Amino acid sequence: MLDCLQTPAGEEERMSYLQWTENLSVGIPRMDDHHKKLVDLINQVFDAMSGDATSAVDSVLSDLLDYTRYHFAEEEKLLAACAYPDLEEHSAIHRAMVKEVLEMRTRYLNDPASVPASETLDFLSKWLMRHIIGKDLRYRPYAEGQDGG
Repeated sequence: MLDCLQTPAGEEERMSYLQWTENLSVGIPRMDDHHKKLVDLINQVFDAMSGDATSAVDSVLSDLLDYTRYHFAEEEKLLAACAYPDLEEHSAIHRAMVKEVLEMRTRYLNDPASVPASETLDFLSKWLMRHIIGKDLRYRPYAEGQDGG
């Protein structure tokens, strides 16, 4: 796992799967808050793995769909406002993510056992690393200084 996605060491009260660090910051507080929400959703799946994971997968997929649509629209508005040159590619990646989550949600609705919490956790954490670290940090020089709101 990358240094900027850390599992907290020595935390006694509540273990989190992922912890937000400043290495994930894109320099726009509002976008960082959105990304923190995704980290929170991943931690909810982790928590659910020791309890009623089936209902948690349903809830997290529903929340993730709502979140992705909202966040991606807001992020794309920001990128358009700062004339980000790779906006179309970035938007296409967003559309592909929504499609993947919709497909996972459809599989879940048809057969809940076909979408285990471990698969959801793996999908979310890999997507977070690939997208925020690999794509979102690229817009930081263009968007820094924008208020994001």
